[in-house]
Amino acid sequence: MGISLNGLNSGMADTYSTLLGGMSGSDGTGGVSSLLSDYAAIKNGSYGKMMKSYYAKLEKQEAEESGETDQKKAGKIKDSASASAAASLYKSASALGSLNYDDRSEENIGKITDSVSAFIKDYNSLMKSASKSDNTTVQKQAESLYNSYYSNYKLFAKVGITLNSDKTLSFDEDSMKKALADTEHGNGATVKTLFGGIGSFADKAVDKASRIYRAAGDGESVTSSKAKYAGVGSSTSTSSTKDKDKNKTVTDASSADAANTLYKSIEKLSAMNISNSNKDEVYKAFSSFVEDYNALIKNTDKSTNSNVVNQAGYLKNIVSGSKSAFSRIGVTINSDKTLSLDEKKFKDADMSGVKNLFKGVYSTAEKMTDRVNQIYRYATQGDSLSKKTYNNGGGGVNVPTMGSMVDTIL
Repeated sequence: MGISLNGLNSGMADTYSTLLGGMSGSDGTGGVSSLLSDYAAIKNGSYGKMMKSYYAKLEKQEAEESGETDQKKAGKIKDSASASAAASLYKSASALGSLNYDDRSEENIGKITDSVSAFIKDYNSLMKSASKSDNTTVQKQAESLYNSYYSNYKLFAKVGITLNSDKTLSFDEDSMKKALADTEHGNGATVKTLFGGIGSFADKAVDKASRIYRAAGDGESVTSSKAKYAGVGSSTSTSSTKDKDKNKTVTDASSADAANTLYKSIEKLSAMNISNSNKDEVYKAFSSFVEDYNALIKNTDKSTNSNVVNQAGYLKNIVSGSKSAFSRIGVTINSDKTLSLDEKKFKDADMSGVKNLFKGVYSTAEKMTDRVNQIYRYATQGDSLSKKTYNNGGGGVNVPTMGSMVDTIL
């Protein structure tokens, strides 16, 4: 068999020598006791458990020391308090988008004031929950919403909404009512700008609340078939056929599914560790992103929902605006606005280029997810979220962004 008896005997002798060498006490009992204890630990499995625990702690320590804490795990931490607060904010923010801000009757002013009050209460609840959350996505989205408020704090102050030290808001109902009744200085229009329609702060809150709900809930995307948007049932609106403008309200299941898939691939890239040491892993995630992006563009190009088409147009513009950055990592924007990916150029590139595109509150990826969310909302719920539509061709209501309206008012 290739092993002689002499060799076997020699091996056994070495083994016994090693074992007996450990019994060097006065009577050898200490060594025997230790050996038996070790043997029992191995046999009952406790030694294996101890080693697993040791290496798990070691791995965690190494990750923390290298600054490579697993962002994916952090992003999956459940946060029921923030999920509940986000669901409430979604409802109150959505309600603000459907109010009539042009009606200055006393009754309607009271209705608007009450709705804003409910919104502020829910906003504060979410900010308090997010400040205690261990979920990095919840923290990031709450911070983004706060930044939207802070960049326009002067406008909010005009209508009785001011900032507290803990990032919550204070609300003076009397100031709001006076602003709504004010036709001379245009403060009533300021309330409409802040809370009414697409691009308003309330609309931004709807978007951020849905994303926080997605991250903080049961780990399911709020755009999935089980969850949909926070506080919104899973059924798709079917009342669109009764609307005079059917194109504006028609649902689009294929674009909704494509938007949901793309959202997940963008979030995956945004959460992963992107570095030159894991290019293969990054490439795999990025190629999925390109595939999912192209699928959404092709679906929206065929959509009969004008809101879906126009939001997809804004999404294309965001990508085109980063054409140079994409080009440096081997991505070409085709004539039909889909993307082509060169694997060799991608893997030869510095991954910092990918990181810059997909990391941070103001990154290209962050801007993309805002539009992808809008596409999903319109594709599944038609016109139920807002009674207005974008129309680059001049056939509908083109609501300006909040920033441009702010500049006009100030």
